[in-house]
Amino acid sequence: MNTTRFLVTGATGFIGSHFTELVLTQGCEAVCPVRNLSELRNLKGIPAKIIRVADLERETRDGPGFDYVIHLAGATRAPDYDGYRVANVELTRRLLELFALKRSDRPLKRFVLVSSQAAAGPSRDNVTPVKESDTPLPVSQYGRSKLEGEKVALEYLDRIPVTVVRPPAVFGPRDTDFLGIFRSALFRLEVFPAGPDRLVSIIYVEDLARGILAAGQSEQSVGQTYFLANPEWVVWREFCLKVARLMGKPAVAVPIPNPIMKMVALAGDLVTAVTGKLPLIRSDKLEEIKQIAWICDTGKARTELDWSPEFTIDRAIVKTAQWYKENRWI
Repeated sequence: MNTTRFLVTGATGFIGSHFTELVLTQGCEAVCPVRNLSELRNLKGIPAKIIRVADLERETRDGPGFDYVIHLAGATRAPDYDGYRVANVELTRRLLELFALKRSDRPLKRFVLVSSQAAAGPSRDNVTPVKESDTPLPVSQYGRSKLEGEKVALEYLDRIPVTVVRPPAVFGPRDTDFLGIFRSALFRLEVFPAGPDRLVSIIYVEDLARGILAAGQSEQSVGQTYFLANPEWVVWREFCLKVARLMGKPAVAVPIPNPIMKMVALAGDLVTAVTGKLPLIRSDKLEEIKQIAWICDTGKARTELDWSPEFTIDRAIVKTAQWYKENRWI
């Protein structure tokens, strides 16, 4: 019996490395195309098959084939929309075209595009969670590029069985975006945007990996889109303070006024223009931060995929903090 084979793009990233680790523990094979063989930190100790991106076409054409493609590669930061489009739209199109032309002796069971809640946009009324059936209203260049990537993927449905998943904010071991919250706790300070409480859907990375796998293996998920999130959304300020409390470092909440947030974002824009570097906070990201409720409904995933998170938020925070400490990130 052939071993189930996964092609995992973006495997060197935070989410991709966890997904790769998951399928390997289930006795599957994971092939991971990478651009830079010196950037394998997140795959350390994970026995995946590493190939160069340049060799992907040959691997696909001449190799034993794949059962599943999990497309996680893309850009969460780019200097402009063209940068996002190349990474999140054109890369998706090229990969789909490669498999659309693939010989059929080992038909692809599923192509899972890992998109983002940003493609759907925030709650319309700051109270009602967004559903998959709602008309997408992205508010950032990143979100618009992810939505465009989704549309491209679904254009191939007549040739490739495609499923789209939209994670919200994701945290866990190996993540760098949430790392600042855990580091701030060491100083007993947690900063967040001033103004109304922000509501946020969130997911622990191991739960997300299981959800992606469930979406790919479900018989009824072809052509469907799913939000994968903890069913209970959080108040961002309270989440930050909870991180500090669970780390044994009760913190003081420090609200950052909107004018200062705007100055930070403009400074980020300047850094990008001058150096080409991409700080986390820039004007495009600020459009997302300004929203009051990034909340989504996970009922469809629970019903159709028989999936739900295993980790409580508290347990996930503790496990993440422990990993950061053990690996000297904090």
